[in-house]
Amino acid sequence: MENDLNIQISENSVFHPVWQRDATAWFPGDEKTSALIAGGHIWDDILRLSKIRIQCKDEYNRKLILKYICIELRSLVQVIDKLHSAVMSAEIYKAGTKPLWRGISTEERDVAMQLWTNYSTAKKQVERDLINIRNHIAAHRKFSYDTKKIEGVAGWNLVMLLWDRLEIELFKDLMSSIPPAFNHAKNLNIYEWSRKPEDGVIEILGGRLSKWDFIDSSEIEQKDEV
Repeated sequence: MENDLNIQISENSVFHPVWQRDATAWFPGDEKTSALIAGGHIWDDILRLSKIRIQCKDEYNRKLILKYICIELRSLVQVIDKLHSAVMSAEIYKAGTKPLWRGISTEERDVAMQLWTNYSTAKKQVERDLINIRNHIAAHRKFSYDTKKIEGVAGWNLVMLLWDRLEIELFKDLMSSIPPAFNHAKNLNIYEWSRKPEDGVIEILGGRLSKWDFIDSSEIEQKDEV
């Protein structure tokens, strides 16, 4: 399995906030294209954290890393939701007709609907857990007794409940549903790209990019079960 996402357009790479900031890189030109880049970046971070976790033998250390995976996963859901909205609101053209400058075919929409339905179903099952873990034992530490009760408990009882619930199996369906939806979305003709390769020159790229893969989580899941 590769260590990161290497997004390429022919000979030229796409902007990455850490690895690729060169002027020749293609930069996202609108919100949905930014969501595409952000989604790939966050997923790469999740995979890297997962690899570190796999190498840990101490169970508490594994839970600590999983907490940070949950924070990243919550951020990813918020980004992926924007991509979902962009795909499902894209203009549609029928098979056999001239493709739009920006838009998707009826067949692409049919596939997208199924993939995003799978994602939405998986997200619905665990989104509240992601939010509660982030708010009470991860990015934030809300353990005051005046906090709102969750499943009838609050304070330290809630903290203990969330620590007990913090297991990778809880999020496997969500993590498995994201790559297929993302990989389909990334190849649709709905994005805007631009770059400034030299002073006084602005290049705008329309249409599709060459393909790249959003690395699947299945290998992580298999290793984590060992």
